[in-house]
Amino acid sequence: MKYFISILALLPVTFGASNLSIMEAKLDPDVPIYLGDVFWPPTMTFIAWLPSQSNYLNEWCYKATDVSNSKLFTLGGVNDLQIHDYFATQAYLTREGKRFADCSITPEAGRMGACDGVQDWDCEGGHRFTGPGTRRWSCWVVDEERKRLNATSESPVAVPVERLTEIFTPTATGSQGKSSIKPGSRGGS
Repeated sequence: MKYFISILALLPVTFGASNLSIMEAKLDPDVPIYLGDVFWPPTMTFIAWLPSQSNYLNEWCYKATDVSNSKLFTLGGVNDLQIHDYFATQAYLTREGKRFADCSITPEAGRMGACDGVQDWDCEGGHRFTGPGTRRWSCWVVDEERKRLNATSESPVAVPVERLTEIFTPTATGSQGKSSIKPGSRGGS
């Protein structure tokens, strides 16, 4: 309990730079989500990433997220994404079991070069992935999710710092006259 309270004490310091803490997703629904793979025998690693303004050919070496083995991943502040039918004719992404994005093969698909780690046989270079990469799919957020993301990004949730301690303080401590004990009861018996 002391640990939890000490963490709460740090909240004003953490958010002290401004009076509001703004929480929002960074995923722009008008930008594709790229899916690809890195093959360095005997392993094939599936990756997902968002494009950047720089369009650096090997940006995926630094930015991509490993999404192998159908595991859930987070991209652009959106949690619980999962790839389906990567090797089929139409791949797609789900979020919490619902279709989130439809994928298609576009002219951008193809080889993306190799991470610097494979320029020599020692596989050094500091990149997250080793091997040549291929961009296979460009995924676009479906209309229903697009509306939800646009609504979230246009009106981020703003919480005054003073309210953060009130929100995250357990009610059992009796903060500000609030308690989890029913009025009139003796609490525990």
